[in-house]
Amino acid sequence: MSSSPWVAITAIENLPLKEGRSLHWQGLDIALFNLGSRVVAVENKCPHQDGPLVDGIVSTFEGRVTVTCPLHTRRICLESGQTLKPAVAGPCVRTFPAKVVEGIVMLQE
Repeated sequence: MSSSPWVAITAIENLPLKEGRSLHWQGLDIALFNLGSRVVAVENKCPHQDGPLVDGIVSTFEGRVTVTCPLHTRRICLESGQTLKPAVAGPCVRTFPAKVVEGIVMLQE
């Protein structure tokens, strides 16, 4: 059985460093973040009140790269989707496999 294919999304230069960009993909609103050494993709809504994570500030919190929801300052880990502040058990935001290949951001279907 083969793994799901990777789909080309955009050129890496379209994603400014530590800023979010949104796209509609597979029926979902996705937020892409360029972290410099890698790109991460998460569903673009805070589990608290659906705040747009793409508009949040990317920073480090407790050793993890996070985005802070612009509505109520919840911090979401961009790698696991877990809400770190306030701490909530289990992933709260859906994450998606992402990578950069020859300057092109790819998402896995």
